[in-house]
Amino acid sequence: MHKLKTSKVRRTIEAVVGISLELLSIYFVYLTFNWTVSSVLNENLSEETLLSLLLLPTLYVLREAGHIFDPLSVKVEINRDRVSVTRGICTRIQDTLEYKNIENTEITTTLLGKICDYSTIRFYSPGGNVEIPYVYKAKKIVVMVEKLKKIKLDLDNEATGLD
Repeated sequence: MHKLKTSKVRRTIEAVVGISLELLSIYFVYLTFNWTVSSVLNENLSEETLLSLLLLPTLYVLREAGHIFDPLSVKVEINRDRVSVTRGICTRIQDTLEYKNIENTEITTTLLGKICDYSTIRFYSPGGNVEIPYVYKAKKIVVMVEKLKKIKLDLDNEATGLD
């Protein structure tokens, strides 16, 4: 069993910065809308009206605030025949996928992930997928899993007499 290192602090900081930028952009829209109405139309809208227009987008952004703490709970284990991921704070999710079932691999990298060399890997199989979030050196891990998959398939073929 081999435990993989995941980006906990950096990804948490990235999530905080992302949500903060989204909230700042909503505030910028508020200021722009307020200025436009008062300057161009020469009318005054009440503060309550402006705030109520921007309440729903703000709540939508804050709904994603739980993603700030997600990286802190990720544990990834690679075994000889499978990969297991445990994540979640309130709701614990444990995903396990055997190498022989992997049909497709996807690597997603954020801007900070490119700088700090971490990505999210998704292994797809006919029954679903396993997501390994915020793992360092994702390409090396994918190559390692492909090698382990090939070894496992070769051993299975030898055991059954297929070649």
